Amino acid sequence: MFKNKLLKLSFIFISIPFLTTFLLYYFSFISYKEFYSILLASIYSTINFIIALISIKIANKKQGVSSIGSFLRGMILRLLVLILLIIFSFKFLDINGNNFIFSILIFYIYYLTLEIIFLVVRGI
Repeated sequence: MFKNKLLKLSFIFISIPFLTTFLLYYFSFISYKEFYSILLASIYSTINFIIALISIKIANKKQGVSSIGSFLRGMILRLLVLILLIIFSFKFLDINGNNFIFSILIFYIYYLTLEIIFLVVRGI
């Protein structure tokens, strides 16, 4: 029961960065280029977090060493996806690099904290 509440609560926490970014842009605290860079960073970090939740769910079904191996394979997949998305963004999109990298860092730490809490509750 608590695990389902934590999952619902994590989706509420996912919406907070998006809402904050939209509100900052709406009230003209940030420009469109900064908004786009921050929004892109939050989307990439959210994709990373969703892959983490899926790998935790898969690892939870397995037992012992195979669950840790499954979780580590998910971490490698997340790393590769995030690196490819960042390279793609710098190469093909017109973004503010400093805002993008700093936002990736902030959102990554934010989602990593949620992931650790989720792992402790799941007992992996």
